Amino acid sequence: MRNFLTVFSFINAILYVVIYSYFDSIIETLGVVNLSPVVSNNIKLVALLITGFFIGMLVMLILKLKIKKSFFSFKNLIIVGIFPFICLILSEGTITGFIVTRFFNSSARVSELLFYLFSRQAIWSLWLGFAIGTSTRFSFPKKRYTHASIGE
Repeated sequence: MRNFLTVFSFINAILYVVIYSYFDSIIETLGVVNLSPVVSNNIKLVALLITGFFIGMLVMLILKLKIKKSFFSFKNLIIVGIFPFICLILSEGTITGFIVTRFFNSSARVSELLFYLFSRQAIWSLWLGFAIGTSTRFSFPKKRYTHASIGE
């Protein structure tokens, strides 16, 4: 089962990277679909989030942790995923613009700094997906079979 999930995660991660890379070409090939730039960007970010999830899950499968039961670690998600989650929220621009206007008196330097920090939505989405993937823990207990004699 571990080998199947490893291969499945690897193939899916590559598939979603290809979808992200060639998204505009795929949409142009379909021709009928007219997506707004916001919807197109959100679909790309979801593809990167899923890619990060599969990469993180692949890392956890390769580690071969000795755990008794499969679970989702919320502690790990909060530790690893809080920073990219906040950066994704602030990357929309309106919240960042409000913060710069309210607290930094519309400083151009601070505005540029925050723009360059938060404008990398692809990185934050991939990192958040990776945090979700590494928070998923799988257990693969080995079943031990005992010999049972038929004549007894």
